[in-house]
Amino acid sequence: MAKKIRFPLKMDNGVEVRSMEELREYFSLAKVLEHFKNGTLVTWLRDHYEIEIADAVEALEQNEPELARKLSEIFDVPYDENTEEELKKAEERAERLERLKEFTDDEQFFDKIDYVAFEQDELYDLLDEDAETIYLCGDRFSIPLSKSGVRYIGINNPTAVINSKAAVDWDDKKISIEGVTFDEKYQEVVERVDAAESVQKKNSVGIEWTGPTEIVSIGAYSDNTYFFKDKDTLKTMLLAADMGSVKNNYNKAKNVLEVLNYDINEYLVPNSKLLVESK
Repeated sequence: MAKKIRFPLKMDNGVEVRSMEELREYFSLAKVLEHFKNGTLVTWLRDHYEIEIADAVEALEQNEPELARKLSEIFDVPYDENTEEELKKAEERAERLERLKEFTDDEQFFDKIDYVAFEQDELYDLLDEDAETIYLCGDRFSIPLSKSGVRYIGINNPTAVINSKAAVDWDDKKISIEGVTFDEKYQEVVERVDAAESVQKKNSVGIEWTGPTEIVSIGAYSDNTYFFKDKDTLKTMLLAADMGSVKNNYNKAKNVLEVLNYDINEYLVPNSKLLVESK
């Protein structure tokens, strides 16, 4: 026999209750009213074999006079005369939930209704509360780049207005943004950057150095005469007076060059030809 999974009831501050004792301890009239109106309260009560209480709750009408007081009596919790603010909050939340359902039927967003911004001012309010994740459901939203540590998730693919003339380094800003379409101006910025990167990658195709990248040893200074080959053969001669200085400088350079170890591919110029000749 399959084991039945019983869901918890969510109270204020995300507290999940799984028993009648916990429900009375963390009782939130606003949350209980919300669960009553969407039917989850009766289901939860019956799943927990609170049949008499479930029957009493089910007998109430949605527009029942003094509904809040009657629910408090059914659950045997004190009714606070100063709960008007809670009731107003519950009604506003229910209205916001209905508004959200006009845009999506994805239930994963229903539990996030307190973090959904339908308008720009609501986005600012959530930022004032230091919300880490904000769900955007509307037409256009301006994303403040000065507020870091925020994840923005678009519900109905809204337009995200980015006030920046350069491509934003989202990782550096510690901002995550998904499920949106960038505004026209910023989209042009992104496309220019993408095009530039594409050209750079295209120009670098086929240029590759397959020679050694390990440290090489440079020989000691030699007194032999050297020839430097260009279009014509040029014989470079040094005066005897200069030989001591040249030898000294050679040894200094040798000590530095021998400790270098790099990948020559990093230094290749796009569209150039590298000719390597060993003699």
